[in-house]
Amino acid sequence: MKKTLISGIVLTTLCATAQAENPVNTDVYGSLRIGLDHIGANSNDDGLNGRDFLSRVGIKANQQLSDTLQVTGQLEYGMDADIKQKNEPRLRLANVGVKGNFGAVYYGSQTTLWHKLVRGAYFSDGNDSLRQGAIRDDDLIQYYYQQGGLLLAAGLQAEERDGDDIDQYMAGAEYQLGALKLQAAYSKDNRGNNKGDLLGARIWYKINDAFTLSALSHQASKDYDLYSGNSSGDVKTDSVKAVSSCSAEKRATHALYAQYRFGANMLHSRYAINQCDDAGDADSVKVEYVRFISKKFRTWLSYEYITQDDDRLEVASAGTAKASEENISAIQLGARFDF
Repeated sequence: MKKTLISGIVLTTLCATAQAENPVNTDVYGSLRIGLDHIGANSNDDGLNGRDFLSRVGIKANQQLSDTLQVTGQLEYGMDADIKQKNEPRLRLANVGVKGNFGAVYYGSQTTLWHKLVRGAYFSDGNDSLRQGAIRDDDLIQYYYQQGGLLLAAGLQAEERDGDDIDQYMAGAEYQLGALKLQAAYSKDNRGNNKGDLLGARIWYKINDAFTLSALSHQASKDYDLYSGNSSGDVKTDSVKAVSSCSAEKRATHALYAQYRFGANMLHSRYAINQCDDAGDADSVKVEYVRFISKKFRTWLSYEYITQDDDRLEVASAGTAKASEENISAIQLGARFDF
């Protein structure tokens, strides 16, 4: 609540102090992403569910202070995972930034550079299974510098009164050359007693206007527990976390992805495997069809099938998440409208 209030005051101040020669530009935006899913698992929740797939609404503001210096602010809220009248919006982003010839610096609640570079979801629901790391976090300072096809990024996190001045260090890079794009990122867990490492890389290759290929690899040491295992937004309902995490273990995630676009249609698929030293493997196959009704409105239909080793299921049973069947299926039918 305190962070939200501070961010709101900052954005309001930006707008209120604008001068005629340096106006504040504001943009209210939103994305409605709602639909249905059916989870096939050994649970009372096995069935058809109304879902909100990370809908959000927000405001962006920027002010040009000089020819080479700009200040920015952003405040964004997201809906809950289920479609209910009484669910309250949740804070997603609340940050301020400065842009110039030196690059761009942002502070506050924001999307992590790890997610931007090596974790971003391939599919419409925004919760692509079996990825590691986190989408967003609080109290981040992140720096980006772009020069031609090269992007350099660095960041740190100061959060919680836990005796650590810095809870996390991050660094990353992206290089684009024609149809090829290479991405890499690193996260250092500096919270508590464990000081583990998380490394990730992703590659994109656009064969032509129709075909795109991608692959990713994430590697985490056993003492990297900043986000308690995968923290991947795995296929789940209220009472079922379909894929259990394996924190306190050395783990790796690998995925292959292919996309084919034809006219107003897109068909894409992905195979991913998450490997844990003791808990065993979990693998996922997902296929999705997207129909673009317009630039702002689209619908999608997806199917995912997940299998887990027996050891993985025992880990889930011993934890807070309910154990599910070894094989799990998920079907989604959704619509997205951006404005």
